[in-house]
Amino acid sequence: MKENEFYRPAVIEFNVTNDDSCMPESLGTFETPEEMSKYVGGNLTVVNTALTVMRHMDAKEKKDLQERYSDILENLVPVYSTKLYEAEIGLANAKKALKDAEERYNAEVANVRDLAAEKKRGLRDMNLDEKYTFRIPYLGRYYFYTWIDKVLKLCLIRPIPESEKQDLYNAMADNETWIDKNFNIKVAVEPEKKAKK
Repeated sequence: MKENEFYRPAVIEFNVTNDDSCMPESLGTFETPEEMSKYVGGNLTVVNTALTVMRHMDAKEKKDLQERYSDILENLVPVYSTKLYEAEIGLANAKKALKDAEERYNAEVANVRDLAAEKKRGLRDMNLDEKYTFRIPYLGRYYFYTWIDKVLKLCLIRPIPESEKQDLYNAMADNETWIDKNFNIKVAVEPEKKAKK
């Protein structure tokens, strides 16, 4: 289990870049799950979805990762570097010690590399509750929203596979009508329609 696996930043920021559609980043603020469900169910055709998405790390998480790999660099890597050197000197009599030291040294260096890369990336998986997460078909894409911190937030956008588009035609048309009426600033066009022009 990862350290701070259950840590949750005060403000959740999903790693989602809005496209050219008029899908908003938030569908509103709701005090209770019942209010949110009533709003969604009364206005859209949706499918509850269990989903793991990426969220941005906050400063505390990045600092914790930096402290972890700094501690490894300062305290563990030198120890196993020394053991590696000693094992190389006594190679004839210490083949097993050399092998163990190499494995541990490489594991710690790889651990540092992985932690540094994770900090630089600044993203972390977040499992979302199916009960409060919805997939909305709209203009050839699925827009995933989750109710979190009393806000229904956009957290992921994915193209709808061609094999599913026919089955979703009516639901997508109903969603397009409602979303365009309530949120549209400019009319968005499906990417495949843009390409044909």
